[in-house]
Amino acid sequence: MKYNFYELERRIRTTNSIDETISFKNKIDDVEFLDIEDVKVKGKFNMIERDSVNFSLNISTVITSPCVITLDPVKVLVDFDTDLLYTFKVTDDDSFPIIDNMIDMDEVIWGEIILHMPLRVIKEGAEYEIQDEVKVEKENPFSKLLNEQMEE
Repeated sequence: MKYNFYELERRIRTTNSIDETISFKNKIDDVEFLDIEDVKVKGKFNMIERDSVNFSLNISTVITSPCVITLDPVKVLVDFDTDLLYTFKVTDDDSFPIIDNMIDMDEVIWGEIILHMPLRVIKEGAEYEIQDEVKVEKENPFSKLLNEQMEE
């Protein structure tokens, strides 16, 4: 999603709504997702002091991720609201730059999706065995060394 700052400035007089769809299929090789559906981005934008734009967005998609127990694919709904501030004068980590009058939101939205994705996904009905800590410690060939180091 790319916007020209001055086009947004003119457009705000008629509508300030955003309703876009983005595909991030080319990015799934960089993460542990198996698949990602098209990302729906809806919301509004507002101009701030003629040099900044604030976007209030809802971002939603479905990500397919492997179950941590069975490795079977599991579909996970990722749906969240976020506020993004784009400005010509970036002064902190909470704002993003407007470069050559262009607002490029793709990388920021991708980063937001990664932040909101659960770290571990468990398939419904997947079973796992809880290991007895004492048994694990006795079977661990390094437990004697670890205990000696902890006593020192």
